[in-house]
Amino acid sequence: MKPRLSVSGTRAKHIAAGCVGNFLEFYNFMAYAFFAPMIGQAFFPAGGHLMALLLALVTFAAGFIMRPLGACVIGLYTDRAGLGRSLMLSFLLMALGSVLLVFTPTYRSAGIMAPALILVSRLLQGFSEGGEVGPATDLLFSLGSGRQASALASMQYVTQLLASLAAVLLGLILSLTLSHQQLYDWGWRVPFALGLAIVPIGFFFRRALPPMAASSARPAGSAIDERRTDPAIVLFLFLAVTSGTITNYLRQFGVSYAIAVLHLPPRTGMLGMCLGLAAGIGAMGVGIRFLAHRPPARVLISTGFANVVMAYPLYHFAVFCPGMASQVLLNVFMFASAGVTTGPAFEIMMNALSDHRRAFIFGVVYASAVSIFGGSTQPFVTWLIARTGDVMVPAYVAIAASPLYVAALLLLNRRVAHGTRSARPDPVPLAVEL
Repeated sequence: MKPRLSVSGTRAKHIAAGCVGNFLEFYNFMAYAFFAPMIGQAFFPAGGHLMALLLALVTFAAGFIMRPLGACVIGLYTDRAGLGRSLMLSFLLMALGSVLLVFTPTYRSAGIMAPALILVSRLLQGFSEGGEVGPATDLLFSLGSGRQASALASMQYVTQLLASLAAVLLGLILSLTLSHQQLYDWGWRVPFALGLAIVPIGFFFRRALPPMAASSARPAGSAIDERRTDPAIVLFLFLAVTSGTITNYLRQFGVSYAIAVLHLPPRTGMLGMCLGLAAGIGAMGVGIRFLAHRPPARVLISTGFANVVMAYPLYHFAVFCPGMASQVLLNVFMFASAGVTTGPAFEIMMNALSDHRRAFIFGVVYASAVSIFGGSTQPFVTWLIARTGDVMVPAYVAIAASPLYVAALLLLNRRVAHGTRSARPDPVPLAVEL
């Protein structure tokens, strides 16, 4: 049985330790996604601007291949050495990947070695993020109880939005202060260089973690453990993470979509994304407060319905009336609707897994789903647009993925509640009434 982390007097430091790695990883990921058109020109210059973007996004996707391996290797290391040491290891690998990304010369200077080094950087970052998510989420979840624990676990998504917001704000500042040529020549490197400043901060907070900073475990073989290792629960969890990943990376595709597909100025796409990310962060707080008075299922169903109804007209407006207004409306709605559902989603997912295997199972499921669909979503959407000539492709993907996300979470919720009733004569199931 793993000891539960004592947070007396050090709670804020431990929350920061759980979030800082996720922040750095997604800061680099989103900076890469936002600056993909510039990175494509720097490292994959042949074949035109759309092909350069596609090759840059394929390299971006390659890092996701390493996530399941990182989740398994670092997850097993967590079981032996504890969360503190495994989180320090994953953060060190993140830092190495960041250094490579900053100092790799362009294709014009180094030839084929340039894209090869970018690929190595992405593989390192993918491996580290795969091993980061499960232990970091388990650490945050262990710092609270009840719905407070779910709210703390959802800090993983908060840090993703904050990291994305930091990256796109820098991009907006650069697009306003640098010329188009300067932005493509060297300006895109600035966010990655500034990201290295996070590295010593991360080491400071993670050194404060004890080796066995883990959530408490129930005895192996208990009724609740058997119920929560049900393969159906793992399947529904995988489907929920998969569909959520598709919609998340579709939202993050917004800047590249605005620049490379709609041919808008970088500042327009980045300002729209900034406002969308800010709306998403605010909506998370609203969603968590709303969850305190409503069943998770009701929040998920109403938001999922709104996504299906609004996705097509918002993308249609963005395509046929391209500009600041349409970009702001599209981004604000997409991110705000996701923010509202984050708290309910984490409550369902975290409570579906037993304490002593939460870090490993969630890490492996998350990494597997993201490795397949997170890395492929943006290249696939770009390829479909290039192949069909239909710039409304993102709307179709959003309409298809949103109902799957809601259905998977509701099935997971119901399965857990049914397992609770079967395992205990005095059940306390999750609220599923509509």
